[in-house]
Amino acid sequence: MIPALVPFRSRALSRLGTSPLQSARLSTLVYSSPMKIRYLDTFYWVASLGSFRAAADKLNLTQPAVSARIQVLEQDLGAEVFVRDVNKTKLTPDGRKLMGFTECLMRLEQDVLSAFLDTTDAKQTIRLGASETIIATWLPDFIVRLRQSHAKLSFDLQVDSTDNLRDALVSREIDLAFLMGPVAAATVVNHDICTYEMIFAARPDLAALKDEWKLADIAGQPVLTFAANTKPSKQLRELLAPYSNGSPNMTTSTSMGVIIRLAKSGMGICAVPRAVIETELQTGELTVLETDVRLPAISFTASYVSGCPGSDLLASISEDAVEYLRSKKIKKHGISLQS
Repeated sequence: MIPALVPFRSRALSRLGTSPLQSARLSTLVYSSPMKIRYLDTFYWVASLGSFRAAADKLNLTQPAVSARIQVLEQDLGAEVFVRDVNKTKLTPDGRKLMGFTECLMRLEQDVLSAFLDTTDAKQTIRLGASETIIATWLPDFIVRLRQSHAKLSFDLQVDSTDNLRDALVSREIDLAFLMGPVAAATVVNHDICTYEMIFAARPDLAALKDEWKLADIAGQPVLTFAANTKPSKQLRELLAPYSNGSPNMTTSTSMGVIIRLAKSGMGICAVPRAVIETELQTGELTVLETDVRLPAISFTASYVSGCPGSDLLASISEDAVEYLRSKKIKKHGISLQS
């Protein structure tokens, strides 16, 4: 650690309301040995994720190694920072005090790395969660483009349903989520990204059964769509219910690939984003139903926890995603930018 940085970090810590003497003491404790940095980093992730096991997974450590670091930290501080509980690890009053310091240190470290992202040898990994709809349409190309300008940036990618992604984001298991938003949590920032046009489509022989499909006709066929707990699936169920004795014949799945394969097999009519089946529409494997029934578009956001280390970088990535979609003129594919 460069000695000149210690007073600088001490000034940063003083923003938390501590006296200059307290800030200087903590700076000395933290920077007198490189090991102390790792102890505070470990403490931060145990406190943020709520368990030693989750922190171990995040830091690629064993759980005993995490416990050992916390024990050494508590010995150095002369205070216990966690209340060990069977269900969840909780902070003691001293732990809450320490958390304020570590949040400041983590943000400062991340700000330095972000400022030198194009030149530093240090690699940064973003834990990115995304809905399959995003994966199937534009995310891989966007990541490739982003890596061209940020070679040291890497992603730990998780593909899941919106509900699971929302839970993972709030519990800090992922850093950034592209999902059907917004996320209704006080700590979460939501950036509007894009909306997808929803359509009814089917195999050509099935679609040809009607010149024009009314809602009652659609309800008379098996309908394939998003998982039952998603907003589009619930909206579709409400739409079809009056024409099917309150119980629509719907097959739902968390996998968009499964829905498409079932539709191509002729099992039923799929209700999906047009962009996801663009290839199948072009090859003629699926065709859009002739109908005046309009499904609500689905909206996606880039969401992340505000004030967390790296939040400026996450905001930048979110803005880059919008710029990327604008540059690709994606509206013709059934995707439009949110105003």
